[in-house]
Amino acid sequence: MTEPVAGAFETEFAEFQKRLSYLRESRSYVTAGLGRDEWADAALLELDVATEELKVRQEELVSWADQVAAEKSPAELERLLLRSAFTGSPFPTLIVTGDDGVIRRANAAALALLDVTQSYASGRPFPVFADLRFRAALRSALAAASRTGETRTVRMRLARRRLPPVDVTLAIAALDLPGERPHLLIGTSVVPPLEPVAPAGPEIQPAREDVLTSFSRLLLSPGFSPGKAAAALRETLADWVCVDLLDQAGRWRPAAALMGDAAADRPLDLQRRVLASGHLALESPLDDLGVLGEDPDGVRVAARLGVGSLVCVPLVARRPMGTVTLARRAGARRPLSLADAGLLRELGDQLALRLDLDELLA
Repeated sequence: MTEPVAGAFETEFAEFQKRLSYLRESRSYVTAGLGRDEWADAALLELDVATEELKVRQEELVSWADQVAAEKSPAELERLLLRSAFTGSPFPTLIVTGDDGVIRRANAAALALLDVTQSYASGRPFPVFADLRFRAALRSALAAASRTGETRTVRMRLARRRLPPVDVTLAIAALDLPGERPHLLIGTSVVPPLEPVAPAGPEIQPAREDVLTSFSRLLLSPGFSPGKAAAALRETLADWVCVDLLDQAGRWRPAAALMGDAAADRPLDLQRRVLASGHLALESPLDDLGVLGEDPDGVRVAARLGVGSLVCVPLVARRPMGTVTLARRAGARRPLSLADAGLLRELGDQLALRLDLDELLA
């Protein structure tokens, strides 16, 4: 509908509303003997006018809609067709961009395979969904496809949040989009099941109240030490635990590092950042393999241990006391969740109070 026609319709509608207002006002003083017949005739006339005007506008709207549909170019229709084919494909397909393979589009089948939502996947690097042992190969394949424009295939294992890992073969093809950053199309022939498959042998987690009670009992025991607290946390929540403390002079020291012989020199940027902000940090799945530093051989600790998720909480009482860091192995256990992070924050508050008490009594 053109702008002049729309303006004329608004003017006519405003006049129509005025006439209806006059009819409503006159209804209160017309009587059966004087003016009623004339009032009824005027009301019927207004109804006839409104009906005719609505018919005209309906014809104009239908004509306008047909015109808009006819004006769609073949290129636009082709774009809509391809978008519908991408969205409705039963095969998992993603469009990524940049050197890190940041997900820009994911169809419903890909989201079901990764066991994530669209909002969670968008803007996240695709390699974070790969098992740590396959990430380097996947990143190389993404870079090669982007650089050469040739299609690449790579075998990998997807590490999913609530579902068991799945082995897939990915086909990676470059997309030629003039004026845009390099894009890649990633697809696989694996069709996700209609119903999610529950992992075999579900992990049994101790009750939150039981964990809080037993940890409180440990903190009150005569033989308490940060090492025993770390061991208790590892037994119930994680595969590896690190407790790093900050003394009154501002010096850091590792109070407990239950990470085998892979522990890095401490403290790390992660611990400093968490303690300075007072907020916990949750990496699930773990993206930065350098977050735990490097071991004496120069190998990144997270990669050597196969860490899949990590959480670090601050220890704060009268002053900043340090941090506690938990890590879980990828694939063997479910990733650390927000609930786990919240529980660790409560346990960390209790631990900070005990450490502060020891400092007062020293």
